[in-house]
Amino acid sequence: MSARPLVLLAHGSRRPGPSCLLSRTAERVRTILPEVEVRTGYVELQHPDPATAMEGLVDPVVLPFFLARGYHVLNDVPAAVERHGSGTVTGHLGVEEHLVEAVAQRLHEASAPLGGLAGLDHIVLGAAGSRQGAALEEVEDITHLLGAHLGREVTPAYLSAARPSVRDAVSTARARGARRVGVATYLLAEGRFHRALHSTGADVVAAPIGDHPAVADLVVHRYRELID
Repeated sequence: MSARPLVLLAHGSRRPGPSCLLSRTAERVRTILPEVEVRTGYVELQHPDPATAMEGLVDPVVLPFFLARGYHVLNDVPAAVERHGSGTVTGHLGVEEHLVEAVAQRLHEASAPLGGLAGLDHIVLGAAGSRQGAALEEVEDITHLLGAHLGREVTPAYLSAARPSVRDAVSTARARGARRVGVATYLLAEGRFHRALHSTGADVVAAPIGDHPAVADLVVHRYRELID
């Protein structure tokens, strides 16, 4: 029996930036799972759309390439699989140590010119935000895991739909005496949200984590736990 194909469905962006992180992640996954056909698609704003990404596939494994359990994970991805007529949706990326590893390394890299994490007085986790309570709980959980991993206090903050905003969290940290504030980026891709982090007043803004090797490892883990 041939391996079931894998489709990664991400959000999409009107201005995705100069590089395609999702494609690079898919290439990493292909290296780990050479017997699996791996495709990518977007639920909005970019091509290919879900129908095109799944075209011609029989019983694909479809992974919601999202960090938290928001509307797209709960509604759009399952609806796309239902319209396709076959396939199984895996868990989204969720709360996993793989993501903590990726966020921490990106922050280490970004803070290196200041002497690393020791050069930061406070760390803010910059997340997209959601109106879904479950999604915000997942951000809180990742924040706690990241703080434990780094041995530092980390404040969760959001770019939309939830409070505190990243800008307010940075301002609050400075009001409490922090001279240098770093933003640990909890976003998968370059785009509008990541660009917005650079206008929050932080001294350091980490890169997105979407193409980090640990994220590809998590994708493989989600695939294997579904088919095994």
